Amino acid sequence: MLRKEQISKIKIYSEEWHQFRIGKLTSSKWSTQMTEKPLDKAALTYLYQKVGEVLTGQTASEDSEIENENTVWGLKNEPLAVQHFAEVKKVKFIAVQNIISSLDGRMSSTPDAIWIHNESINQEEYHVSTLEVKCPCQYHRYIRLYECKTPDQLKKYEKSYYWQVLHQMMLCDSAVGYFMCYHPMFPTTSNHRIIEFKKIELWDDFKLMVQRKDAALNKLNEIISEIKLATANACQL
Repeated sequence: MLRKEQISKIKIYSEEWHQFRIGKLTSSKWSTQMTEKPLDKAALTYLYQKVGEVLTGQTASEDSEIENENTVWGLKNEPLAVQHFAEVKKVKFIAVQNIISSLDGRMSSTPDAIWIHNESINQEEYHVSTLEVKCPCQYHRYIRLYECKTPDQLKKYEKSYYWQVLHQMMLCDSAVGYFMCYHPMFPTTSNHRIIEFKKIELWDDFKLMVQRKDAALNKLNEIISEIKLATANACQL
């Protein structure tokens, strides 16, 4: 279950949100760690970026959110998609775009929504399902996503979205997660696709993800320690 202390109400894309994510491994980039071989070039590139954030306290400009047509379109339509999801699934309680951190503070995620099923007896945890929404502006991108009906099909077409959902589920300790693509201009019969992810059916990938998480965090600590040691030695000269 998801502990309440893991949930922050920091506004998405705000300066505080960017600061909160500094040095943390995030769901949106988690696919970099799920390549064929562990800690390959793509994985290390992302870890080096995070090392730089830890040591400088800043995010490189190239990783800043770029406000372009697709971003503006997504910001406008993702709330509509979440509302549509809630109507389709008859959701009673849903939290929108809360940033979630792992208990050790090393990873973070901002699902588009968290479906709150119930609260624990001690009132310290929630039983939740996660929701990740994509609203491509271009018709061809939307149709390709719409054609995906299962987690495996999504993994084959756009693995970054697949691993993003799984990482969100891992951080929220969710047994079920959802991926949804949505386009408001399509007919109501084809303006969305919802894919259900069940942890029990994807157990092998979850086990692999835990292994890669441990490898990534160990490597991150190793690089940071090496640089700090080199800096300390240089100061003593």
